[in-house]
Amino acid sequence: MSNLYFAYGSNLWREQMKKRCPGHKLIGIGLLNGYRWIISRRGYANIVKSFDDTILGVVYEITKADEANLDRHEGVNSGSYIKETCDVFIEAKVYKCLVYIDPIIEEGIPKKEYINRINQGVLDANLSQEYVSHYIRKYIPER
Repeated sequence: MSNLYFAYGSNLWREQMKKRCPGHKLIGIGLLNGYRWIISRRGYANIVKSFDDTILGVVYEITKADEANLDRHEGVNSGSYIKETCDVFIEAKVYKCLVYIDPIIEEGIPKKEYINRINQGVLDANLSQEYVSHYIRKYIPER
């Protein structure tokens, strides 16, 4: 049994996904409407409800074991992230995807080690420059 997972933060980085979710398969670029990309005051990527905004990310197919690994890495048991199911568009079709969302919606600055992981992910995901400039570069400097 597998799930679709929508990554918008450091799990855009393929190398990190290989380590965290060895059973994953890359599906493609996904679009999540009604949210805006931020760095929360905890220092990590988050998405917050915002009617006029859209998140670009990568959709992966993951196994139950992969999901358990993600739960651990994302701190689900400690409440760092909660799991939601959201409608994500992939090439004009809607798919139900697992999304991890930080309950802390106050904006902050990224942890120093996190900047490189986001930059690696942005490169790997090949997100549009317009999207990266508008949302991610507000928080994450280019190298």
